[in-house]
This record gives sequence, structure tokens and C-alpha cells, in this order.
Amino acid sequence: MTSILEVQNVYSGYGKIEVLHGVSIQADSGEIVCIIGPNGSGKSTLLKTIFGLIKPKRGVVLFSGRDISLKEPEEKVGMGIAYIPQGKNIFPSLTVRENLEMGGTPLHDSRVIEKALQDIFQRYPVLEKRMKMKAGSLSGGERQVLALARASMVQPKLMLLDEPSLGLAPKVIEEIYERINAINHAGVTFVIVEQNARKALKSAHRAYVLDLGINRLEDTGERLLNNEEVKRLYLGG
Repeated sequence: MTSILEVQNVYSGYGKIEVLHGVSIQADSGEIVCIIGPNGSGKSTLLKTIFGLIKPKRGVVLFSGRDISLKEPEEKVGMGIAYIPQGKNIFPSLTVRENLEMGGTPLHDSRVIEKALQDIFQRYPVLEKRMKMKAGSLSGGERQVLALARASMVQPKLMLLDEPSLGLAPKVIEEIYERINAINHAGVTFVIVEQNARKALKSAHRAYVLDLGINRLEDTGERLLNNEEVKRLYLGG
């Protein structure tokens, strides 16, 4: 497989506070890669660094072999990278349709945006039914579906997801991961940060454990799920 993302020995943080201390991860094309670890381990900081919201102090971020370490988020979107932050990942005061149109802004051409919109409505009938509703009136699960759909408007090659299951009921989490798996089967690579470690590891081809800003473990999702040390330290027994 060809690596679509390589994070090599990255040091990053906020101002003088260093959060990541030489973190390295890799995602091959078509993989779901999950990052687990305790709160404060640097998982969200890693995604923000990959997307360009934070610039690495040292180390390199490669996308399809190209150094994108210091590029701005807008440039990365244009290259095929989408980022869905945790929590506030939609515009609640806009309608569902307007949210999707915002996601299609990088496409520039109104006809291309409209075609992408119709493709989304075919794949997500629930959003077509609610397209005139304010996004803020959607349920938590519907909001997460909208966030995924909005990111899909530009047909990204790589999606960065921060806590997609946060605050959702178990049944809804199942539905969200079904959506993620369907998008992945269509060829999109995922890097997912997730507190629901069991669920994430079940879906992951490759997984990393971050702790205190350094790599602790790397393996397949299945092997980490059955690793006794991971069970004891990160999965609650």
C-alpha cells in the first residue's frame, strides 16, 4: 500500500507549551487509523497539527509524499484533506442545505456544488428531508452525519475526525461508524481520534496509543484491542 499520510517525529504545542514530543504515525491509502489514549495525551493536538491549525516546531507532515508541514488549512482542503473537530462542527444557525453548501465552497463552481449536493442527498436521505431545517435543531447523531456529509462535499482523500462518538448513545454511535465505514469503502482514508477506544479499535486497520505526547504502542486495531496492557491501561480492564 502507498502511504497517504506520514507524520515524522513531530514536536508541537501551544506557544511555549509542548504537547507532542516526537510523535510519528502513518496512514496508508484506504486505511482507517485510530489514535487512542488518555485525556491530555495530545490526540487532538496531533490532528490540529496535521491539518495546519497548529504548526509543528520540529518534524515533518507528508501528504502523498509532499511536505505540507507549514501549509495553511485552506491549502490542505484544496489538496484533499478534511477535518471534523469535536463538538462544534456545524453551523447551527444555518440550514442543513446551507451547511452543505458551505462545505462545497472550495469547489468554486455553483454547478459543481449543486451536483455534489445532489450526490450527498442521494447518500444521506435524512439530510434531504431536513435540508430546510436549522442545523441546530438536529439530533446529536444527525449533526454528526451532517458534519461527515459536509466534509464529503469536496470528495476528500483523507478525513481527520476528532471524537465522532462524543456524547452519542450507543445505537447512534453504531450508525455513525457504519457511515464512516461506508465512506472508507468508497476509498477515503481516515485518521480518527476517539475516547471510545473499543469501538474505534474494532473499525481500525491500524492504531496508535498516545500517552503524554509520545507514541506508546502501534499495531493493528484488532491486536491492540486484545493486548492485555492496552486492556488494563486504556480499556478499563
